[in-house]
Amino acid sequence: MIRPPVVELTNSNTDQVVIRLTNGTLLMFPSYLEHSVDINVSENERISVSFNVMLSSFTDTLSKPLW
Repeated sequence: MIRPPVVELTNSNTDQVVIRLTNGTLLMFPSYLEHSVDINVSENERISVSFNVMLSSFTDTLSKPLW
């Protein structure tokens, strides 16, 4: 990603965000964002679910295809 140099980090220009979630919380974000999670050091099983969503009129109203 190309961006201008950052002189002072703010909430609007930071390149890293840490979000603390509680059980049962659904966090959704665009797939192009680089992301990771900490290692599960508990004895409990961690379940991760991922999916893609395409809005019914996305290519008509929000973004034209590149082809």
